[in-house]
Amino acid sequence: MILSFEFNYISKNALLENMLELICKDFDISYKIGKVDNIVNLYVEDNETELTNFSNFIAQRLPLSIFFKSTAVNVVDTIPENLDNSIEECNLCLPFTPKTLVTSKRNNFNPLINNEVGIPTFNAKGVLFKKEDSVIEVDNFSELYQKIAKIIKEGEEVYIDSTSGAYVIGKIENIKDDDFIVIPTDLSVVEKMVVIKENEIKALASLEKPVIKLRVNTLYSSKEILPTKRVKIKLPDELLLLNICDKLNKDGIDFIYRIDKINSTCKYTLSIDGTFNRLPQIEVCILENGEILIVNGDGYSSPFLKENLKKFDCHGHAQFASIMQEHNLFDEKVSCFYISKTHDDMIMHHSQNTGMLDLIKFPVIDDIKEIFKIIKQSDIGKKLIENYIQQFPKVYEKAIECQIPKNMPNNIYTIWGIAAVILGFSDNIKEGSEKTIEFAEDFGGKKGPRVDYLLIDKESIKSDFDMIRLIRSAISFKLAGTDDIILSFGMMEALSYFLSDTSDSCNENLSSEKTLLCGSMFGIKKFAEITCKNITASSHICFNRELPIDN
Repeated sequence: MILSFEFNYISKNALLENMLELICKDFDISYKIGKVDNIVNLYVEDNETELTNFSNFIAQRLPLSIFFKSTAVNVVDTIPENLDNSIEECNLCLPFTPKTLVTSKRNNFNPLINNEVGIPTFNAKGVLFKKEDSVIEVDNFSELYQKIAKIIKEGEEVYIDSTSGAYVIGKIENIKDDDFIVIPTDLSVVEKMVVIKENEIKALASLEKPVIKLRVNTLYSSKEILPTKRVKIKLPDELLLLNICDKLNKDGIDFIYRIDKINSTCKYTLSIDGTFNRLPQIEVCILENGEILIVNGDGYSSPFLKENLKKFDCHGHAQFASIMQEHNLFDEKVSCFYISKTHDDMIMHHSQNTGMLDLIKFPVIDDIKEIFKIIKQSDIGKKLIENYIQQFPKVYEKAIECQIPKNMPNNIYTIWGIAAVILGFSDNIKEGSEKTIEFAEDFGGKKGPRVDYLLIDKESIKSDFDMIRLIRSAISFKLAGTDDIILSFGMMEALSYFLSDTSDSCNENLSSEKTLLCGSMFGIKKFAEITCKNITASSHICFNRELPIDN
């Protein structure tokens, strides 16, 4: 009897093939493995009883992964003769696997067990625990975890330098920093703090242990423990922290914070007595349709994809080419919307006949006084600014005093920051961009005001974006009494409509067959979802699969 396992695995990092091979060897079963594009096939042959046992074994040993899209199992008559059974080496340093976790428990919870797949994490003989410069002697690892849990419970911080990085941990009630990650002491407590969906819970528990940014729920927010309405959350990705969290959870501590620091003045430190490799750290955004976008971190991406990014001087072109490569789209007519927080925004098109074309750019006028001057050039604009000065004199005075840094990228993120200062959301550009996003995410309604997103040349598909019309339109809604939160959502929603309209135009005028979305702005879940919703009616959408959405 032959079973065929089919895995849709959208990374070329060779992790899955290597793990399947070792699982088969551990079970001692006859097997063959092959891969075509994103489909990995495993064929195993034995009697019905052994195959049932193997199916249970593989379910226990194979971890979840953010790169898994689907699996299927079928009974087949034969194994294909032309199956390429060669397996590439996996050169990743990985968080603990299910097998490693079991092995660690059998060895008195030793946190220095290397995985069966990937490069070895540790070459070490133990763990050093110090109070200031003095080593604290412990008899076993369980005692070590218990001592650290007691220290944290009592309100102290502990500095850890290990495979997950160099970082400080402490009880969440003592958090004083805005830049932190929340570590739940168990997956079961996550919903006590944040609003989270099932697909996000699965991603948190995956092998890669990604960071996910989530909204703090009303009940936890009312405790006034956290300095922010949204937090980054991840589960422990190394056995050392996992075992500390297990002790804390049993002591009634649900959450600790992690602050990444190269150096620390903490009284207590925990380090590896030997050498070790760092684990990849990634952040993801998970859309309602199940799409997982890597917002930061390329540690799980295949090396040749990362190398190809370096061939382009322009970030937008590099990201465009990376999606085409990941989806094999070089022979198709496709359009790409690169909307970034850190680089110049671009809307582009590619076909075999034209190559890569730049269609729309987003130049920024980097002087707020000049922006007001341009708006006042028309009679309507002049009256608008006069009314604005009369109704919001303090906001206007602060706005014209604000200096726009000369090195800001030419993108919507910068334009939102400038608009936020002009509208009185913030006193500086960077904070203003984030405040606009935060307000838009806080909006609980269905519709916002239709802020103007127009091209300077309205009759051409190739033109610069009209920044002045956006700001003039936003000022009009502010004068009409539109709430800041509603107005911010309107700015976000109107951008998604602009992209949808542009996608329609590319389909109609350039015969685009797919719309590619990339850039760090799509790491904003609400923006990504409303953009996808508006575009999917007319075009198939593609995101990066294993590379981050920005570079």
